[in-house]
Amino acid sequence: MDVNKAMLTSHIWSIITNRKSLWVQWIHSYKLKGKSFWEIQCKGNITWGWRKLLAIRPSIRSSIWITVKSGRQTNAWSDNWCSYSPLRSFISPRAIANAGFSLNSMVADLISETGQWLWPEAWYDTYPVLINVDIPQLIADVEDRFGWKDLEGKIQHFGSWEVWNNLRYRDDKVTWANAVWFTQCIPRHSFHLWLVIKDKLKTQDRMSVWEAGSATNLQLMCCPLCKYDRDSRDHLFFQCPYASKVWGLVRNMVDMGNVTNTWSSIMQWMETNTNSRTLEHIICKIMVAASTYYIWQERNKRLFSPLQRSAEALSKTITDTVRLRIMGLKIGGQPNYKKIMERWLISKNLEIDPG
Repeated sequence: MDVNKAMLTSHIWSIITNRKSLWVQWIHSYKLKGKSFWEIQCKGNITWGWRKLLAIRPSIRSSIWITVKSGRQTNAWSDNWCSYSPLRSFISPRAIANAGFSLNSMVADLISETGQWLWPEAWYDTYPVLINVDIPQLIADVEDRFGWKDLEGKIQHFGSWEVWNNLRYRDDKVTWANAVWFTQCIPRHSFHLWLVIKDKLKTQDRMSVWEAGSATNLQLMCCPLCKYDRDSRDHLFFQCPYASKVWGLVRNMVDMGNVTNTWSSIMQWMETNTNSRTLEHIICKIMVAASTYYIWQERNKRLFSPLQRSAEALSKTITDTVRLRIMGLKIGGQPNYKKIMERWLISKNLEIDPG
């Protein structure tokens, strides 16, 4: 959604900067008809695309700013060019017309040849904030400059990334991010682990809340691994007897003896060691992600096919995957290096770069 808005904003940018293109010319001729893009009404029988462009204006308007040079490309009332812009937010169209201006007046039209504001003196009593509006020093033949104001209030060159960075939804910063996403991770495993942490997997407890399926099917739901309880995030990772056995087997390969089979215990370990760059902890992170990935894979296979693997076979798949990943690392200068290699039955001399 945020990415889509950023892409749409690039079209709006083309319109307000009057980029040289046939489409922009058509928009100005048949849609705007001399009016400011910010003031066009979103009503009537208009196309879906045009409606979308008009709908996102409130989200981006405060970020599009103009640095006045000649003052000939900046609408005095609708554009953002001073700290109190847009002026039309508090000066009515009637007041503008009574003062002898039009809604299409540019900033240059409001400044006299002697460099003074041409608006009525009475406006300073009616709109006291105008006292603080500095008079731009106009530079003839230099076009006004459009820019994008970032979250820090700095004017930047326009770009889709800057727009996305302003518009994107920001959740609270989490402490476990570096335990999921790190240089040595297996990307598909990390993505799955992120879904597990966010509790976004389509487990049976969530499906029952959605009322997915018939009432009979919901009542018959049970964990495909142990056939006992309805599966959930906490049950699958790793309280289910089958998953708990797998976790116990693979945990012996890493230094996680104090971590139980509860998800809260695993999360506590991840938050504590999220920024650790030691070889031992890197392998632990890879192991946790691989374990959740293959447990979920086994759960789905049993749910949709007669194929089954024993806890021993699945744990071997997990450890073999982690071993291959370790062999792909560049290792060197790590404490307990030889001990770790012996534990994983890796005889090849590796050099590690945990950065």
